[in-house]
Amino acid sequence: MTKFVFFGLCLLILGSCRSPEQSGPEDSSTVLEAEIKTLPDLVQLDPRAREVLDAWPQYMSLEDRLSALRDVRNQEQLELLLEELNQICEQLEKNAFPLPFEKPSVRSRQKVLRTCLGKLEAANYYRQDYQEPVSELMDAYNAMRQQFNVIVRNNLTPDLFEDD
Repeated sequence: MTKFVFFGLCLLILGSCRSPEQSGPEDSSTVLEAEIKTLPDLVQLDPRAREVLDAWPQYMSLEDRLSALRDVRNQEQLELLLEELNQICEQLEKNAFPLPFEKPSVRSRQKVLRTCLGKLEAANYYRQDYQEPVSELMDAYNAMRQQFNVIVRNNLTPDLFEDD
């Protein structure tokens, strides 16, 4: 009788030590692609803003690299792209903005963009969900583009408010 109990106990222990069945390895690149493909659309720039921005090489490189975000296929590509974007943002901070855009409102939006970029880097490092940081990054970029439009469309001069 003790042999049967011992044999049953061994079967029970061996059965519980078995690893759970996996449905197959998850392909992280398809998850990454699906999350990045749902990016918000970019704000259209005013033609006057586009003229100024086309002459600004740091902004053009930022625009090119952010458009490459939709083509990222895996985490390594995302990591390389994030490094490039960080370097571009550092250059933006160090260099002067074009004359109409040298305003605190544009500088602050650039800092928000840099913060969202840091969130995306952290999500990539910790292998967390990418959807929220990517959408925040694109929202910050759209806010920056919208501010460019506001600045070039603004036809009020500060002299109007000095006569009060």
